[in-house]
Amino acid sequence: MLKKTIEVLRGIRRLPDHVTYLGRRLDHLERNVMVAPLSPIDRHIALQTAFRSDALYDLTYAHWRTTRIAKLIELYGLDNLPRLKILELGAGLCEIGAFLAELGADVTCLEGRPEQVSFARLKHRSVPRLRIEQCDLEGEFSHYGRFDLILHFGLLYHIGEVDEHMARCFAMTDDMVLETVVCDSTDPYKLVKVPGRAEVIEESIHGYACRPSAAYVERLAEQAGFSVERHFSKDLNASDGQFVYDWEPKNDGDLGDFRKRRFWRFKRKP
Repeated sequence: MLKKTIEVLRGIRRLPDHVTYLGRRLDHLERNVMVAPLSPIDRHIALQTAFRSDALYDLTYAHWRTTRIAKLIELYGLDNLPRLKILELGAGLCEIGAFLAELGADVTCLEGRPEQVSFARLKHRSVPRLRIEQCDLEGEFSHYGRFDLILHFGLLYHIGEVDEHMARCFAMTDDMVLETVVCDSTDPYKLVKVPGRAEVIEESIHGYACRPSAAYVERLAEQAGFSVERHFSKDLNASDGQFVYDWEPKNDGDLGDFRKRRFWRFKRKP
């Protein structure tokens, strides 16, 4: 009797593992059934997106992209965006660039990692007026020409030589929208170098990372002849609290992990 009771208790103890395994198998079956009617390429894209949750594939990125797109529509208007020639830097999976190209804009997306470039080209292969290129944004990219608008989202804090990179950007446009992580400082010369993670697909391919102050970024823009338009507004905040734009500065030098962010529009002065 005791032996039988022990076997029953062991079976109960293993039950959560069986339930978890069954759940995984059902998820696997559901995903395969859902993608069965798709073309081979679309099936690959759907399964890649379904089975990966790391970095850019995490669902939180979907929310962050929607807030940035909504802000672009607010700033430029749904009727004006299709008229623009746009450069997106550090484009990742090129979701924002593809959205704007489908609206009618002429969009070039530059991304440093070849695996992301390949996946983005597959995913957005039917979107007209969209060019996706691999480019190391630590180096030269001015040969792509001039643009009506540069989108610079989530890139600056992965750049090693910030001043040179920003000078390159300002020479290629009269209008730029920039979003970045910053340190909490009002010092216009404050830039902290921190270790990067080259193995993480949304970080620098060189393992660079930095935290400029907001004043540092604004100083570079003003010295290049651009006006500074701040958008430190709560509508950009991520619902999970990971990205915050409307925080009050304490000027304590805090790096804030990836949480403390700022968003600007820079326009060349007449």
